Amino acid sequence: MALSIASRSKINLYLKTLRRRPDRYHEIETLFLPLDVPADRISLDFVNAPGIRLTSSLPGLPENLENLAGRAALAYSDMAGIPAAWSIRIEKAIPVAAGMGGGSSNAAAVLRLLNDHYGKLSEKDLAALAVTLGADVPFFLQNRPAIATGIGEIFRYPAGELIAPPILVVNPRFPVSSKWAYCNIAPERIGADRSGRLDRLVEALRGNDPKGVAENLHNDLAAALYKKFPLLSLLRDFMLEHGALNAEITGSGPSLFAVCPTAESRTSLAHAVADAFESVSVFEN
Repeated sequence: MALSIASRSKINLYLKTLRRRPDRYHEIETLFLPLDVPADRISLDFVNAPGIRLTSSLPGLPENLENLAGRAALAYSDMAGIPAAWSIRIEKAIPVAAGMGGGSSNAAAVLRLLNDHYGKLSEKDLAALAVTLGADVPFFLQNRPAIATGIGEIFRYPAGELIAPPILVVNPRFPVSSKWAYCNIAPERIGADRSGRLDRLVEALRGNDPKGVAENLHNDLAAALYKKFPLLSLLRDFMLEHGALNAEITGSGPSLFAVCPTAESRTSLAHAVADAFESVSVFEN
């Protein structure tokens, strides 16, 4: 018997670094938005042989317990008291090291598949297990817009329905280490944001207001990425010139996303980007 589930990606509409901790992590405040595209697919098969076997469609991606999804399966086995005898397959579509949460999403998908089948852990216990694997893994258990604080592991969910505007994601097909991005934040960017930008962003999502969303995007990590990788500035400028209301880097990059006024303008922008930049990947949401 095999089970499968979509493993969705995310963007950060807002990312503020509040302070650097003694352990060198940064406390942040961020707004996660889940995306339907790109998404991986996680398949779980129940086998007779003991152990965890994990493979991927992407050559070079870590497999078995070297992969976060494999470690998630082992952690579930330990916490739920169930002997592991599973084969896991990841069909990759989310770019790797792209600021879109692919590894965390895969780990959460494995936890969800196992718990949906065995039902051994409460939602609270499953979330507690998820955070031991990575700060944003719990976000992917819920797959709804969320504000995260701490090092990204403390979540709250704004009241009401938050409606995502038309989004175009562009990945330049090279990886960026999140450690590099956080290590290169200019010190003057670190600190509390008293502008009210995050509150306005949530209200714009609640009001289905693409212009309001676009006006309140923010990412403290972006400046260093634009400086090191000029292509990202070129992509952002191109999208602004071809109909985007605004565009920004998501997370630690290098993927960018553009907020568009309509679905039709998003599709037109997707074609324009694909024609002008042959080396990038383009995803419409």
